[in-house]
Amino acid sequence: MDLKNTLSTPGWRRTLFIRRFIAALLVATAALVTAHSLLSTDPQVVIIQREVPAGSAITAADIELASVPESFVPDNALVDPEAVIGLVAASTLSTGEIATSPRFLGAELTNSLVGNVSKNFPEEEVNMVPLKLADPSVIPLLHHGDTISVVSQVPESGQARTIAAGGKVILVSEAEQSTILIALPKSIAEEVAATSLTSPLAVVLSGERAG
Repeated sequence: MDLKNTLSTPGWRRTLFIRRFIAALLVATAALVTAHSLLSTDPQVVIIQREVPAGSAITAADIELASVPESFVPDNALVDPEAVIGLVAASTLSTGEIATSPRFLGAELTNSLVGNVSKNFPEEEVNMVPLKLADPSVIPLLHHGDTISVVSQVPESGQARTIAAGGKVILVSEAEQSTILIALPKSIAEEVAATSLTSPLAVVLSGERAG
């Protein structure tokens, strides 16, 4: 029986032929995909597979390794999945974005955000400080990278006292709604942390968005 008759005549012969044809097509497609991946010279980078909220640690299920055209790969792209697992997202990561080091908490992020915060400390190490605010209602108004001043109150007079100026918002906690993470030079960060033990603290937006 020729091919034309096989295809036009209902029955097990036509069903068997169609199944074999589909199987052969799938095998050929898989072979082409494999050959393309082997011959591809595009670099492989870590890609975010699903949205990751700010403050969440990266798991293996959140990322994948994929080839991306070199022209689209940023200089600070991460290429080792094992090195990414366990890092904490500094802001919400979107599905499909390339994982880059400034998107995670760490020295590179804080140093890129906090330059010369104070002329008195041009080369001082930058530290991150968790800050519990007396009025958490302002937290939704803060964005990652905002410049802020940390303010307390003088008990005797009730007047405001600026403890630190030029701090940078690193992370707004989604788990603890009254807490933010800020970056400051080491000595200033220590003063803020010490003051928070005895006095309620507030922040004032003082960067470009304050204008």
